[in-house]
Amino acid sequence: MRGGLGRALPLVLLLLAAAAGAPAAVSGPVSVTGLDVRRVEVSYAFSGRSIFLYGKAPEGTRRVLAVIEGPPSGTVRLMEKGRVALFWLGVRQYGLGQVPGLYLVNVSCPVCNGLQACRHAGLLEACNRLLAPLDLAAGSPEIAARARLTSLSGPLRKGEAERVLEGFWRLEESRGLYGVRTNAIRLSPQGIYYHAFELPAGAPEGRYRITTSFLSDGEVLGVKTNELFVRKTGIVEWLTRLADRRPALYGAFTVLVAIAAGWTAGTLFGRSGH
Repeated sequence: MRGGLGRALPLVLLLLAAAAGAPAAVSGPVSVTGLDVRRVEVSYAFSGRSIFLYGKAPEGTRRVLAVIEGPPSGTVRLMEKGRVALFWLGVRQYGLGQVPGLYLVNVSCPVCNGLQACRHAGLLEACNRLLAPLDLAAGSPEIAARARLTSLSGPLRKGEAERVLEGFWRLEESRGLYGVRTNAIRLSPQGIYYHAFELPAGAPEGRYRITTSFLSDGEVLGVKTNELFVRKTGIVEWLTRLADRRPALYGAFTVLVAIAAGWTAGTLFGRSGH
């Protein structure tokens, strides 16, 4: 977060200075959105990164909602465990498609404005009421609406799809890949806003879309879209390509690595024992 903020802070200050010296009246909604970085390289030592966003909101903006969405993750295989006699075993299997590999939402609070702990409920719901007619609603209900869930263990039962999708959201949330943060966007009196998305270590490779919506109390004032590219480099890229294109060779390689690691550990401990 500090590195991104340090790079973007001069631009934020420049926007503040321009807003302070600009005339009070503007002709129609105007919005500017910027990122502190356009490309993120994922190396062997990558442990996550903050993506800093900033810009000028249209006049009359009271709320800002931003969504960063990663590339599709393909068909995800899910398993539900249950107790069979004395053991916990996989009792149901599912295939889940048309969901993004990363989905994070930041929402502003017009009262707390990112300055204090926020206890105001319904911030996302208030934005979604205005965004839904434009197909821009955000959050777990939007992911559930677009997801395609199939059962690999017989037909879906009543309420099963909802339970599985809620469990999938919680699972991805625990990995830092999905989530909603309220009171996460700061909006100044001059209309300058800034916030950050936390890109986790497990962020998938590909093109990301960042959609920022500006809202008044009763309408959508504007929507801006930015792109971010995440690319693996070095040995991480080589292993990923090998797993995708030559899975058998990748499997053999991992077995050899495991054998070599076991042999090395055994040799070292064997010598220390003598």
